[in-house]
Amino acid sequence: MTNEEPLPKKVRLSESDMKTLAREELCTRWKQHEAYVQVLEAKYAELCSNDVTGLKESEEKLKQQQESARRENILVMRLATKEQEMQECTTQIQYLKQVQQPSAAQLRSSMVDPAINLFFLKMKAELEQTKDKLEQAQNELSAWKFTPDR
Repeated sequence: MTNEEPLPKKVRLSESDMKTLAREELCTRWKQHEAYVQVLEAKYAELCSNDVTGLKESEEKLKQQQESARRENILVMRLATKEQEMQECTTQIQYLKQVQQPSAAQLRSSMVDPAINLFFLKMKAELEQTKDKLEQAQNELSAWKFTPDR
């Protein structure tokens, strides 16, 4: 139906109308009633198709939301796993740092040991001798470069 045609009205017939109206009038009213029923059926079909379309759209949106929620849960689980791994690595790094650094008691015991102390003293003396020899060699080199007899 187009918007220009008037909408049919509901036809009401009582029993007395059925008995008193002429056959042509009854046929006319029957046709009006059929047009009214067709308009109602068309409206019903349109509403049903709109409902089905709306339901399909709602179902699609719900599926998308569920998929998004599932992906989010997976990512949250991965993040939690990575954070746990980071925490474990941090703990392991701290432990290794503690193990590498000798404690004050260990340092004192190594310095108190006479053999180690003697060894350190000899190394210190050798280092000083080497430094003196290096300084002397550098002085000789600079003196040799500076000779005016050339």
